[in-house]
Amino acid sequence: MKTTRMKTNFKFLTIIAFLGLFLHSCSSDDDSATDLNADKNPERFENIEIGNTDFKVPQFNPDLHTQFDYTGGSKVTKIYYDINPINVEEPNTGEAKWQVSNHLIPEDYYVGQLNPHIHYHVLFDPENEIFPKVRPAEGMYSLKVTIVEEDNSESIITKQFEIVKKFSEVEIGTNNEVKTGSDALDVKFKYDAGSNTVSEVKYELWFEEWREGQNVAVGAWDNTIVVLPTNLYENQSIPNINSPLEINPDSPLGDYWLNIYVKESGGNEAVKLSIPFSIVN
Repeated sequence: MKTTRMKTNFKFLTIIAFLGLFLHSCSSDDDSATDLNADKNPERFENIEIGNTDFKVPQFNPDLHTQFDYTGGSKVTKIYYDINPINVEEPNTGEAKWQVSNHLIPEDYYVGQLNPHIHYHVLFDPENEIFPKVRPAEGMYSLKVTIVEEDNSESIITKQFEIVKKFSEVEIGTNNEVKTGSDALDVKFKYDAGSNTVSEVKYELWFEEWREGQNVAVGAWDNTIVVLPTNLYENQSIPNINSPLEINPDSPLGDYWLNIYVKESGGNEAVKLSIPFSIVN
């Protein structure tokens, strides 16, 4: 996989963090990070997503997706993230109890804004951005968001999220590449719904639009959605999915994202896995 090109060309991931992150093993989990009494002005935070609105994050992702709307009393000057393990399984090989301390989100996400919309991704492994060599161990973590405003006042909210091992044996194309002119992208994975069964599997392809007259302008991110046939997974707890995604053979060389959404019986929201791939010569 040519990761150097992917690092520089993922405009969709301008939201990714590059500084101040680390994964490490801890002797004990930090329960102090869940002290909700430390929250200040939590009503200012709305539409929060951590992975999804159920706060579930597949371990096979390259990063942690976060999103929220903030209503300020004055313009925002700083936003910090802190991530701590709460109740985490003992790490296996290639895993660690994840901790991020005082991570400053780059100012261009919010500077000068009174009511910013934040959409930001925190990398699991900053040294191997798209294909982490170390991932968070399964279990519960906390995310504390601290916002500093122009008048030096602070707003803080703390939420717990779960790293889940739902997806395994994931294969996208050949080493996350597909040849130019191809009309299909091979997609294979196993999903573990535990005591539930799978009720829906959906693919969402994100790409930079190259055609005139589409839903978005040329150069903007566009997407297509495909719901897989129910006979591939319905009423199964651990389906093995082997179902290619049709792609336009005229798609240009470059970098793309495939989101896989799996909905379980009894679940409020689908678990979302985001995987990058490239179209190459």
